[in-house]
Amino acid sequence: MTRGFVLICLLILTAGVCRAQDPDMGTEAQREAGKVIYEQKCAQCHGDNGDGNGVAAAFFRPAPRDLTAATYKIRTTESGALPTDDDLKAVIRNGMPYTGMPAWPGLSQDELSTVVYYIKTFVEDFADPEATGPVIKIPRAPKFSEASAQRGQELYEENKCADCHGTLGRGYGKSSATLKDDWDQPISPADLTKRWTFRGGSTREDIYRTFTTGLNGTPMPSYADLIETEDRWHLVDYVYSFSRDEPEYSTVVVASGIETEIDLDQGETLFEDAPPAFFPVVGQVIEPGRNFYPSANAVEVRAVYNATEIAIMLVWHDMTGETSGTNGPSMPVPRFDPDAEQEAGAVYSDAVAIQTPSKNLPGSVKPYFLFGDTKNAADIWFADLAKDQGELFVGRGSQNIEGGQETIPVKSTYKDGAWNVIFKRSRFPADGLSFDEGSFVPVAFAIWDGFAGERGNKRGVTSWYHLYLQPLREDSKAIPVAGYGILALLVELVVIQVVRKRNGASPRRHGETEVAVRVNDKGGLS
Repeated sequence: MTRGFVLICLLILTAGVCRAQDPDMGTEAQREAGKVIYEQKCAQCHGDNGDGNGVAAAFFRPAPRDLTAATYKIRTTESGALPTDDDLKAVIRNGMPYTGMPAWPGLSQDELSTVVYYIKTFVEDFADPEATGPVIKIPRAPKFSEASAQRGQELYEENKCADCHGTLGRGYGKSSATLKDDWDQPISPADLTKRWTFRGGSTREDIYRTFTTGLNGTPMPSYADLIETEDRWHLVDYVYSFSRDEPEYSTVVVASGIETEIDLDQGETLFEDAPPAFFPVVGQVIEPGRNFYPSANAVEVRAVYNATEIAIMLVWHDMTGETSGTNGPSMPVPRFDPDAEQEAGAVYSDAVAIQTPSKNLPGSVKPYFLFGDTKNAADIWFADLAKDQGELFVGRGSQNIEGGQETIPVKSTYKDGAWNVIFKRSRFPADGLSFDEGSFVPVAFAIWDGFAGERGNKRGVTSWYHLYLQPLREDSKAIPVAGYGILALLVELVVIQVVRKRNGASPRRHGETEVAVRVNDKGGLS
């Protein structure tokens, strides 16, 4: 009787364990509720059937995930395995930074669960208890150290990470321009200097997970069997050392005054005392020639000026430096067609532009930020980086751009995955905007990646920001203070003299101490 009871208990416990291991596919009601949310928020990109062919899919790079392919980048499971429910919820909740996949923080836990249940219906393997595989435990990151990062650098070199990401991590390795995903679409390696753009998160634990699991569907492999756990953390620390935590975007470029000549051959050293300003770059998606997935996502700007000239330096990361072909702000761009992005044989150079109003405007008035408008024109300082000088264009709208106004001295270099371009202009042109000390001048920027076929209105742009010319010599506060002191003393002397004359006072009368201040015959104090 006792043995039978024990056997029954063991059978019950075993059955319970098996049931616990069965995948949770939700109830029919939960899946239907998830379908409603999916069709409202997800189908436009991922498609009604989850195949990644939604009506908006063509406008995004990377393309929306094909949910029927069972290939997921961000997971806590082994390479090639399906993600857990929590993995799917995390991607939906947090989104994928710098892609078309937004975060959905407004969804409740129940809503997240129902959407996940519905997404899992696109792949039969989710019902297989062995398809997901074991969850990889991500330990808490050990304390960062320079010694760890140095060991990580050795591992970075040994495992040829630079072939894709480049020696400085900017995504410009020798293989970067040839990489493709599992769907034969071009894919760019991550720019490791911009941790805030990492798809699966920017913490050291997130980076460790990526090294451990790999990114399914991409050339990024798992290093779980190639690099020991301790060394993976060293590699994490080295990658982490490439970047600051946040982009720390700016709103103003502060131009530093200098008393020397502005010599463009000095390059970066000319700006070593000028503070950097960092601005986001987004695709021009408003007017024809739209650019839904620009290559550049940020630009760093510095500026200096002297008594007569101003120089502005722009630095941005680019996978390849295109110095052949041609480019221009008014080059025609065909209507957006994702299947014919670049004409056969067409070659476009990289290019960059600074934009300012064509004249000083009152108050907060600015031209339209896309190359001006009919009321307020914009000066476009344009540099085709296949040429050795820039050109000034005047825009009264994207379809009304005049060139040939004047040439602009430009110095450009491409090295280690980054462009460095310096413009120089007169602060006081004969007819146009002046750059006065202490003034705030509206300024905007545009970048063209020739490798990606960007030209004309197909470009990366910024909004209007401001360029502030910090006064070369700040007025000393000691001067007005001293002036007020002297004035107060003079007033006091006058008052004393008036009182003395009115009262007929004289020095030392009735034994008093002489306190009067005498004025000598030259008007000085004695």
